[in-house]
Parts: sequence; C-alpha cells; structure tokens
Amino acid sequence: MALKPCKSCKHTVDTTAKICPSCGVKNPGVTAGQQVFGLVILLVIIAVTFSMCSGGGKEKAVEKAAQSAALPSYSITKDDYREGRPRKVEVMLTQRLSDAELAEVAKAVRADTNVKAEKTFIGFRVEGQIDKAYWANASFDPDYRASLIGTSAQDYQTLKTMDLKAYPDMIGSWLQDGALGHVMVLYKRDGKYFIDSVFPSGGKNTETFTAKKLPDGGLRLEDPEQDFGEYYVVDAKGNLQGWGENGMYMTLQPHKSEL
Repeated sequence: MALKPCKSCKHTVDTTAKICPSCGVKNPGVTAGQQVFGLVILLVIIAVTFSMCSGGGKEKAVEKAAQSAALPSYSITKDDYREGRPRKVEVMLTQRLSDAELAEVAKAVRADTNVKAEKTFIGFRVEGQIDKAYWANASFDPDYRASLIGTSAQDYQTLKTMDLKAYPDMIGSWLQDGALGHVMVLYKRDGKYFIDSVFPSGGKNTETFTAKKLPDGGLRLEDPEQDFGEYYVVDAKGNLQGWGENGMYMTLQPHKSEL
C-alpha cells in the first residue's frame, strides 16, 4: 500500500483514498497539478479520437466529390412515379456518351430518388440535339439494359469533322443527328442540283433535284421522281427545311455553307 501526505492537512494517507480520515478532503492523495495533468491527457485523447473520426468523414466526402466530378453532367427534366407502376424519367445530357458513361449516368439517375420502384425506364436527350426523339433509352427491370436511338458520340464527332473538300461546288451542308445520322450536302453540277447524304462509314446516297428560286432569295428543291408532295427549301438564312403534305416537318441549321 503506497502512502503519501494529504494535500490539505499533510496527514499520511493511502494514495488511493477517496477521503482523508483526518480532515475529510476528497482525493487527499491527488494534487491539483496531477488533476490538471489528467484533464489535459483526457482532452488530448478526445481530440485525437475526434480527429480520426472526422478525418475519415472528410476522406469519404472528398471521395464522393471526386466521383461526382468524374460523372458526366446531366439533369433530370421529368420524373414520374406512381405506386405499383414503373418509374419513368427523362434526362438531359450535355453531350453524347459512350456506352460505359451512359451506364454510369443511368445508375446515378436510378439512385437519385427516395422511392423504391421495381422498374425504372429512362429516356435521354442531348442539349442542342436536332432530332426531338430520345437519343438513348435505358431501363432497370431489374437488370440494366440500354439502346442507342440517335447518333453515337463517335459517329457524331466523325460527322462534325467530316472533310467536304470533295465538293468544291457545294452550296451548303447540314448535319442530321437522329437515327442513321448523316451529313446532307447540296451542290450544283452540270446545271443539276444534287443532295448527297454522307454517313459516318463513308457511304453515301445521292438524290437529284430540280430547283426554283424563291422571292426571299431561298431555293426550293423538288425530286421529279417522287410524287408524295415532299420537297426541300433552303431559306434565306441557309437553313434546310423539309416540307410535306402536313407542312414543315424538319429544319436543319447550316453545318458548313458556301451560301
């Protein structure tokens, strides 16, 4: 048994005594300095423990931010869900994605809700897309499936950077980014007007037209071999319009133009 003087009355007491039998002071064997030292040690332990816990939280937050930064940008424009029915979501992308990127965004969209739908269907569009249909579809039923409807990212880049030097007599060109995306090239050769639809693979389809100048400076193009009442108009701004019995059904802005 270790003994030492009471910190108050100096009576010899056991160092583990809770009360001095002589003067009644509490913890007679523990000095004020020892109490302060013990408190400091306790505070250090608490600080270290808190630092370790918060540090792990920061690492997780940084990791989550990094994952968000790596994910292609998108916005949910419509989200429809009713109990017992599939969840239907419409998403706007800032750019066309690869198959792997589309899958990652689809998973993020599926997780971006508080509801637990057994089936989820997602329709994707792309900012600036000419074709009004979905660019791609994805579904979880419950496994992931996706189908591309419009022009893929690789084919779209090929069309945008297509070399049209083979058309020195080109009047204008327009990019169609829907299914079977292609570049339409209008040119005049030997007094006749032609439109070549050039595909990413390099293949092309050629149509022949008769042309009529319009009062506003535009050009009306008709295919003499078809009788469906359809024709094209190149307006004064260089846009290519598609017309039919029910009115205008398409407008394409100039891609590369010599007008």
